[in-house]
Amino acid sequence: MASQAQISKKRKFVADGVFYAELNEFLQRTLAEDGYAGVEVRVTPIRTEIIIRATRTREVLGEKGRRIRELTAVVQKRYGFPENSVELFAERVENRAAC
Repeated sequence: MASQAQISKKRKFVADGVFYAELNEFLQRTLAEDGYAGVEVRVTPIRTEIIIRATRTREVLGEKGRRIRELTAVVQKRYGFPENSVELFAERVENRAAC
């Protein structure tokens, strides 16, 4: 997904939607017990930022940030992002249903 040549706008929107759906499904399964509430993907020219919304961000981050680094590596490898071009953040929400 990250290294694509010229593609039509329609194909790009579909590819972005599929990426978002697959990422959301993966994070739902992985972070279900940590109060996963949703994900936001921000694409910048330098990197792709993925903001994970959850009620228990401490569990998402893990001990000394280990779990978030593991999730970053999995997302990077699974979706073919170049090294250090994807970054995951955890954002706290009070209520899962609010997202």
